[in-house]
Amino acid sequence: MKKLTVLLCVFFTITFLCINSYAKYVIENTQVVANINIDGEIPKIKFTNISNTNEKYNKYANKTHTITIDFIVKEKNIKEDNISENIKFLLNDIEFSPKGLEISKRKYEEYVCYTISLYEISGNGELKVEIPDGSVVDVANQGNEKTIFETGIQIDNIAPVINFSQEEIEDGKVIANIKANEKIREINAWNLSEDDKALSKEFACNVLYPFNVTDLAGNSTNIDVKIDKATNIVMRYGSMSEGPYNNWEFGTGLNEIVGVKAIGFGTKYKIEGISLYWEGLDKDFIQTRCFIDTYWGEGIQGVCNTYEVVYDYGYNPTTSEYASLKTGPIIVLDRKATLLLGGRGMNMEGNKGRGGAAIPKEVADKHLYGISSLNIKLKDSSYYSIVYQAWVDGVGWLEPVSDGEETTYSHDKPIGAYRVSLIPKTEKQYLIDLWKEDVGTNNMK
Repeated sequence: MKKLTVLLCVFFTITFLCINSYAKYVIENTQVVANINIDGEIPKIKFTNISNTNEKYNKYANKTHTITIDFIVKEKNIKEDNISENIKFLLNDIEFSPKGLEISKRKYEEYVCYTISLYEISGNGELKVEIPDGSVVDVANQGNEKTIFETGIQIDNIAPVINFSQEEIEDGKVIANIKANEKIREINAWNLSEDDKALSKEFACNVLYPFNVTDLAGNSTNIDVKIDKATNIVMRYGSMSEGPYNNWEFGTGLNEIVGVKAIGFGTKYKIEGISLYWEGLDKDFIQTRCFIDTYWGEGIQGVCNTYEVVYDYGYNPTTSEYASLKTGPIIVLDRKATLLLGGRGMNMEGNKGRGGAAIPKEVADKHLYGISSLNIKLKDSSYYSIVYQAWVDGVGWLEPVSDGEETTYSHDKPIGAYRVSLIPKTEKQYLIDLWKEDVGTNNMK
C-alpha cells in the first residue's frame, strides 16, 4: 500500500510538470507569431482639401494666386518619409518646378497631415500633384503606391485677346461690343454673354475711357471704350481767349482739351469764356457756375467784346445759382443756342468794363485774368455723371472732379485749359482714374 501511494504521487507530479511545460511552450510560440505580423497595411495617401486665393473663380489661377493642398499619409509605423523630396507637380501632364513652394507636416499617432502651398506658378495648363511610389516606407519595408491628384484648377498666365466694336442702333444709340478669345469676368452694368466670352452695353452719348477686361484666372487686357457714333445725346463745350489764337476751341466729350491751341502760343493765355451746348436732354439738365477773376474786381461788370454778354467778378451767375440753356446767358454759336459764361476782353489793353479803370498795357500783356473755377452738375445724376478737369499754368492739371464739385487752384489764378465728359455713372471712375494720371503734369494729349 505504501509503494502504491508513492507511485501515484510520482505519476501526478510528472503529469503536472508536463502540463505546465506544454502551456509555457504555447505562450512563447504565440509571441513569436505576433512579432512576425507587425504590419500588414501599406502606407496610404489621401488628398483631403484644396483652396485657391482666387476665391470667386477658384477653378482658375495665375502666378498671383496661392494654391493650398492638404493630404494625409495613413501609416503609424513610418520608417522613411521622402515626400518633400519626391513630390511632383504637373501642368498638362508635364512636370514643372513651382517658383514658390512651402511644405509642412503634422504627426499624429495613426497618420501624418501634409500641407502644400504653391505660388508664383508660371506656365499654363491643368494642375496635378503626383506622389511617386515608395515615397513613404513603413518598418515592414512596404511603400505607398503612386498617387496622382487632379486639382481641377486651370493655371492660366495668358491675358485675353480682346476685340472692341460699336454697333449703331435706333434713336442714335450705340451698342458697345467686347469679345474675348476665352471666358472673362462679369463687369457691373455690362451684359455678359451665355458663353462668358462677350460683354455689351448701350450708350446714348459719345465717350472715351480706358477699360479693363479680365479673364477668370485674373489676367487683364486694357482697351479703349470709344463711342463716337452716338447721336442720341450730343454735347459740346468750348473756350475762347484773348491772344494770337482768336478762335473758339471745342470738345465733344471724347477727352478733347480746349484751350490747348491758345496756350500753344504761350502758357500765359487764360480762358476768358466757356460755352456749353447739348441736345437730347432737358435745357436745364446740365448746369454750370464759374468764378471769374477780373482786373476791376467787385462792383464793376465786364462785357464780352464779341457777344456782349455781361459778367461779374466772382461767381457767375451768382454764389448759389447755376446757369443752363434754360436760364442763360445764351448766344448763337454755329446757329445753335449756346450757354456762355464770361467773355473775351478780360485781358484787353484799354478795356474799362462798365465803369472801371482801363487795363494798362503791361497788365494786359501778362494775361492775368479769366475763369478760375468751374462747377458743373446735372439736374438728375441717377444714371449719368459729368466729369471735368482744369489745367493751370505753372501748376499743371488739377484733380478731376465730378457732379458739381468745384475745380480751382485759387480764385486769383485762372485756368488755361479744361476738358469735360458726360458719361454713364457706372463708367465714370474709369475716366477719373485716367485723368488722375495727368495731375501735376502738362500732358495735353
